[in-house]
Amino acid sequence: MLRSPPTYVGKIYANGKAAENRTKNIGLWEGVRITDGPRQIRFPRQPLELNLLQLKDFFLGPSQRKFRGRKNRSEEQPGERQPEALPYRRAPVPSPQSPGRGKGSDATQIVQPRGNLQDVARHTSQNSAVSKFDIARSTLDPSPGRERKKSRDRRADPRGLTVLYSPEATRTVDIIFVHGLGGSSRLSWSKNRDIDLCWPQQWLPNEVDISCSRILTFGYDAHFSSTGPSSVSNIGDFAKALLYDMKFGKDEASRDLAVGEAYISGQSNPEYKNVVSEVRAVLFLSTPHRGTNLAVVLNRILATSFLGHNSKPYIAELDRSSPAIEALNEDFRSIAPKLELFSFYETLQTTVALKSMMVLEKESSILGYPGEISRPLDADHHNVCKFTSPEDPNYKSVRSALLTLVRNYSFLSRQKNRSISTANSQKTKSFLSVTEAPEDDYGDLRNRWQPGTCDTTLLTAEFVEWTQNSSSSSSSIIWAYARPGSGKSVLSSYLINHLKESGCICVYYFFKYLDASKRSVSSLLRSIAYQLSQDLPEFNEALLALLESGHRLEKSDARSVWQKLFVSTLFKLESVRPMYWVVDALDESDSVKLVIETLSGIAGSKTPIKLFVTSREIPLITKAIERISSSPVLKLCLDDNDDDIRYYTTSQVQYVYGDDQFKQDIVDQIVDLAQGNFLWVDLAIQEVMRCHNSQDIQQALREMPPGMDALYQRMEATVVQLTRSADIALSRIILTWATFSRQPLSTEDLNDLLKAESLTPLNLNHTISELCGHFVVINSSGRVTLVHQTAREYLIKAQGLPFLLNPETCHEFLFLKCLLPFFDPKMRNRMRQNNLPPFYKYAATSWSYHLDASSAASNKILDNLVSFFRGTHCMNWIQMLATWGQLQALVLASRSVTMLVQKRRRLDAPSMPLLHRDSELSLLEAWAIDLLRIVGKFGTYLMQDPTGIHKYVPQLCPSNSMIHQSATTSSTQFSVVGLGATDWDDCLARLSIGSNQEAFLLVCHGRYLAVATSAKYIILWDSLTFEILRRLKHNEHIFRMCFSSGGRSIASYGFKTTRIWEVSSGREIHIINNSPDTRALALSFDKNDRTLVMASDTRKVSRVWLDHQAINWSLLDGCIMQEDTTIPDTFLNSPMAIAFSPDITELVVAYRGFPLTVWSLEDACLINRCKRRIGHHQMSTKSWTGVNRVCWHPTSGDILGIYTDGMVFKWHPVEELHQELHSLDINATPSEIVCSPDGIIFATSDVNGAVRLYNFHHFALVYQLSSEDIVTALCFAPDGKRFYDLRGSCCNVWEPNALTRLTGLDELATDSRSESESTTVSFLASEAFVDSPVIITALAASSKPGVFFTGNEEGEVRILDLTCKPQQEIGKSVTEMTVDHVECTNDGKRFAYTDLGGRLVVRAVEKLVNSTHTWGSRLIMNVKFNIDIGGVRQILLSPEGEYVLVASHYAAQLWPVERNSVPAPITPGSFDVAPKWVNHPLHAHQLLSMTTDTINTYNWNSLALDNSYQIKYPAPSGMGWPDLDRSNPSKKDMRMSKERETVTGIIVSQAHNIILLSIASPNHYQEHSTRFICFESAVLSKPSTIPIIPSIIPADLAILIAVPLAILGRDKFVFLDTSFWVCTLRLDAGQTVDKVQKHFFLPRDWLSIESLALCRVISDGTLLCPRKGEVAVVKSSLASSW
Repeated sequence: MLRSPPTYVGKIYANGKAAENRTKNIGLWEGVRITDGPRQIRFPRQPLELNLLQLKDFFLGPSQRKFRGRKNRSEEQPGERQPEALPYRRAPVPSPQSPGRGKGSDATQIVQPRGNLQDVARHTSQNSAVSKFDIARSTLDPSPGRERKKSRDRRADPRGLTVLYSPEATRTVDIIFVHGLGGSSRLSWSKNRDIDLCWPQQWLPNEVDISCSRILTFGYDAHFSSTGPSSVSNIGDFAKALLYDMKFGKDEASRDLAVGEAYISGQSNPEYKNVVSEVRAVLFLSTPHRGTNLAVVLNRILATSFLGHNSKPYIAELDRSSPAIEALNEDFRSIAPKLELFSFYETLQTTVALKSMMVLEKESSILGYPGEISRPLDADHHNVCKFTSPEDPNYKSVRSALLTLVRNYSFLSRQKNRSISTANSQKTKSFLSVTEAPEDDYGDLRNRWQPGTCDTTLLTAEFVEWTQNSSSSSSSIIWAYARPGSGKSVLSSYLINHLKESGCICVYYFFKYLDASKRSVSSLLRSIAYQLSQDLPEFNEALLALLESGHRLEKSDARSVWQKLFVSTLFKLESVRPMYWVVDALDESDSVKLVIETLSGIAGSKTPIKLFVTSREIPLITKAIERISSSPVLKLCLDDNDDDIRYYTTSQVQYVYGDDQFKQDIVDQIVDLAQGNFLWVDLAIQEVMRCHNSQDIQQALREMPPGMDALYQRMEATVVQLTRSADIALSRIILTWATFSRQPLSTEDLNDLLKAESLTPLNLNHTISELCGHFVVINSSGRVTLVHQTAREYLIKAQGLPFLLNPETCHEFLFLKCLLPFFDPKMRNRMRQNNLPPFYKYAATSWSYHLDASSAASNKILDNLVSFFRGTHCMNWIQMLATWGQLQALVLASRSVTMLVQKRRRLDAPSMPLLHRDSELSLLEAWAIDLLRIVGKFGTYLMQDPTGIHKYVPQLCPSNSMIHQSATTSSTQFSVVGLGATDWDDCLARLSIGSNQEAFLLVCHGRYLAVATSAKYIILWDSLTFEILRRLKHNEHIFRMCFSSGGRSIASYGFKTTRIWEVSSGREIHIINNSPDTRALALSFDKNDRTLVMASDTRKVSRVWLDHQAINWSLLDGCIMQEDTTIPDTFLNSPMAIAFSPDITELVVAYRGFPLTVWSLEDACLINRCKRRIGHHQMSTKSWTGVNRVCWHPTSGDILGIYTDGMVFKWHPVEELHQELHSLDINATPSEIVCSPDGIIFATSDVNGAVRLYNFHHFALVYQLSSEDIVTALCFAPDGKRFYDLRGSCCNVWEPNALTRLTGLDELATDSRSESESTTVSFLASEAFVDSPVIITALAASSKPGVFFTGNEEGEVRILDLTCKPQQEIGKSVTEMTVDHVECTNDGKRFAYTDLGGRLVVRAVEKLVNSTHTWGSRLIMNVKFNIDIGGVRQILLSPEGEYVLVASHYAAQLWPVERNSVPAPITPGSFDVAPKWVNHPLHAHQLLSMTTDTINTYNWNSLALDNSYQIKYPAPSGMGWPDLDRSNPSKKDMRMSKERETVTGIIVSQAHNIILLSIASPNHYQEHSTRFICFESAVLSKPSTIPIIPSIIPADLAILIAVPLAILGRDKFVFLDTSFWVCTLRLDAGQTVDKVQKHFFLPRDWLSIESLALCRVISDGTLLCPRKGEVAVVKSSLASSW
């Protein structure tokens, strides 16, 4: 569906009478936000039929209009006229060819929307009727003469809405004119029926402010002189017809819209209140608010007319005594204060037949309401709405009122636009991680531009060719090159300004080598994307849609950003206007090669992109530019700039004292010596300005050396002349920071640094000027930087300075200065008080940058780094980064530390082992791993609570991790025991689909992760929180599934049908019948989500158009995959695998007995077959090999695959490049292969359960994961930083360090360092092994501290006593079947369990003495139970363990425990709905069964029913409670109704005073929303006749609760929220979200569906959480803190 940006418009609406009884009204609408979809409409009802004011807000914005474009002149019909140029012009008026304005049947129209008209037409049904309004069909037939012609019939004027004028720019208000009785849509406003005097169309658009408004007229059938059958329509009928047509619409062939009553009708109808709320003002032109005495006379004349006229009901309603007039005035009085009202009245008599009379007196034309503005017009009733010229005083009066209203509401509209635009802009800016305003650099350079310079560039042949091709549909590039200092950046700012002033879409970026944050390719792309989002609303909407769908770009590298934002989003947008991109100083980027390689991809954009790039002419750039073949490249040399230098110098020298000839001599000398360098000119002019007479100036110019190198030598001499040690020290520090800082420091930061050195200058500006030889300047942003990039190159090589600026030494100095603040013992207090100096942010984010550039041999660096990581300094640093949202700096620091360790080990290798510092290097290496893990596992939580790095993160880390060992002391507030894992696990989370099910298909998109199961369901998870969003039931085996490109829909291809769901709601959109006996091997939406394409095992490609009425599969082309070539030794069987290319234009087909083949879907032809080159050592005569699996690289066009012999390969079908992966592991036989979305990594899985990650470009192994569980499916997350696999009934989320380290890898690959060198560290393969723990399936905790019981899938029951740590087996299922339920008594002396084999066991716990084991158990009961209906849902022991209850969904059995002979169990009967059971909190001899409606109390001895209590909900709808009809349902209906609500959990407070129920209510889309009620247990001691009225936890709180855990004390409700924070809430009055207190969080990899359900909190606040066959025991201050 085509989407357009929200627009903000206002409306002005005019209404009145025409012809013999003309009055006019004008109404104004305030701007409102318009979105996709049908709009509800409201219209005001004026005091009478004439006040047909508020039309529906059909103004959906130009890009949402489904209107036709205007005709060409060749298509005009006879009689149609084009508007002529007007003699006066106060504001621009669109040209006749403009779609904005014109005359004739097709001239008045709205700007055609972007995109294909067919696309627009397909979606018109989703918008309001007026959005379908076809202006091209408006038949406006203006008369050419100015004399009134009787042949001109006003009934020929169009009815309904007609656009008279539409501005080209975004409009702010709409003015709508509505005529009166006997009038028509255009002639009522035209003097003498002359269309050229139709002032709303001809004059108003020329008013400066009104020209930004859209002007429309409305016509309706109110011609009282018409003959034929008598009409019974009255004012109300007009209103109803208008509202109906506006809401439900008509097609383009039938546009006529009835006129409506007005404001009151809309106010009283709730369906139209939104539009009515947009109305802000009404102008009345001689409107009979109190009726007219002429109405009765007119109806009598019509009734007796021999011409066949009839009396009209709507005329009768205009009579002074009409009840309709009285009712309208009474209703309008109450709502008029909301409007601004203007009333104009006539003052001249009107000639009627042979008599002159006042048609409307003043008192009838004025409402008399407070605030109403009234004004007379010097006109009769005929001409009160017609004017002779723009100078007509009456026109000026009406125009002035309109101008006032338009200005007021245009301002309000702009303010509303600005506020919403600002909010969206901030969202986009945050999404793109843009931290600096792009206009800062542009503004600084623009201020340096001198008027008159740079103009000649626009006249060069290259530039003219580049701009003249702007109408071309193809993109192009111009490369402007010149010497350093020649003014390229200022020229870029000039070009940007020129393009913007020309109305072009222009974005830009200035690379700055002296600012590391402005050197990366990623920052370039993010900045360009942000600027484009501000100019292209549709692009901004697409970015916000990506944000809403869960895409995150914080960790994405440049290639991922380019692919997601540009290739997959921007390049799909179509526009006739090209985009201009200006990229300056390409040579100052980190990676010239990557920039050119990336930007050359603009050829793929549907909208032409004109790229202007500047740089120095260096071989690296020249070669890279020459390799570009996708777009034409023009080269423009800028070295010839003497004219600009002369102009610039002349403008600066004019301030020198002296005559013109003297100034001209200075200019000539400077130009001759400048050698085309503006920087040299600037420095020369500064020297001249210091001189006091002409001799000094001449001397200064003679001494000025030509060229920058000589000038730099002179500047160097200034520094060399320093003699005072303090001056030299100051100069060295300032030059060091200016030359080597990651980004320019602010003057405040530099002052703080100098103060720390006891070198605080009195005036920093003066100090810099005097001590740094003009090498250093303070820019317009107040930052200290070098005068030019070339100055850095000179200073590094300079040998004459009193100090050396050696890069390694200087970076070491800066590294130590950045690390120093973190050794401050008062650091945590400073953070607590939010009192950190500004420099700390630079230090925290930049020390790793300086570490990279320092010498690895430095012991001083190693000593300080080790000290930093050994104390708590590192955690203070992490807290600081989390506070600023800069945790990505941890990844960069980890990479830098790892590189240092590896470099140092290589350096130490030749020396004696005793001199090696292995222990310290090992410490740093371990910390490098920890930093990555902290980002992956705890980053989200630390952003919410940065202090958590001290409070609980160390305790949640493995015992061998450095951060765990670095915790100062064993925390008494928070600790974790019970886990045996000592090292980090690469698994971020394990998502279980449930027992007895298998997962076999896996896809992900944005924030969604989808898994198809053997139960014929699709489970959707949130990939951020890992909560189940919904379950989609396909009811068939699913062969393939895929997300739409926008992530809004998911499709699944089943055995018989294909189903498409809306992801956000779970609503089933389409069900499509499949061809019989067809299995899909590939399924994909096209890039516009308009079609779904499928390739089958029958070698057919089919598609379905999703925007057609008939949704059926149709064959794409019968030739595709139909082989007609015979190849020796082949057998064409069913394909093994098929994959669509990323743009769905090609198809690759893999066969076991036939070559790999690539087909074009567009041309339905064969592209190529893969010919495998067989090595000389291989015995084969075939030139091909069968292929098992294939996938496409997302950008390069390569195909990755697995040959039938297990060899992994990549092959480019066009370039015929072929490469194979020769693995050293002979057992590595891959079965699946996938490529990451950014194309950097691809993964394989094999039958042994191993997953291997390889670098795509190098075919190098970077990571290997070994496991015993077989992998059935594999895919990468959209950001490529994690991957998912399916093993059995679990979906595993893996986030290995290898992927995290690859974040921004291309940003490190500089042109001075080869890609292989820069990635060596990241490509070192790491290996992880994952065992298969025995999963805990049941958990029970006693009130005895530290003792609890677990059951597992191998039938074991274990006891854990925290005093003796190891778990001990105290029970085991005889059949070794899974233990599904465990229950124990409060004192922990007895426990019971059941297994899936149907056995119930009760044992007594005994503490052993003189034994190696601490605990033992004695068998009390072991029986085989049998419940006819359903499986076991719950078991429950009586408080003393004398009885055990076994309950299924619809029945329960009571078993006595200690009787020698076990009698038949007591069964109370079946239940209509599954109850939940719990011991009575107040009476030990009773137990309770609870449903959503009833609470029953039973006796433990006999399970006899003692009492039954009804639950009466206080306000179900008010609390968001499901509305269920519980009145007299049938048994079947009752069961179906009850199934909608089930009690899933009961919690009794520690003080036994409160009971809380969890109630699940599934909806139509298989989602379960859980709600919570609570009540005091004391009500269960009252008579059962008194209903229980529970408290309902508010819905906004309920949605936060993932797992209710306990109620500590009397009312402290403990729960796990949806983000896995352990929270508490008081269950007393005033339950609100802001009263929820977060205490600590649980890592995501601890939790699965099963483990969440088993989490417990015991009486002392200890949390029990099963994890990988163990139980994490989390001790905290939960019970005491509040």
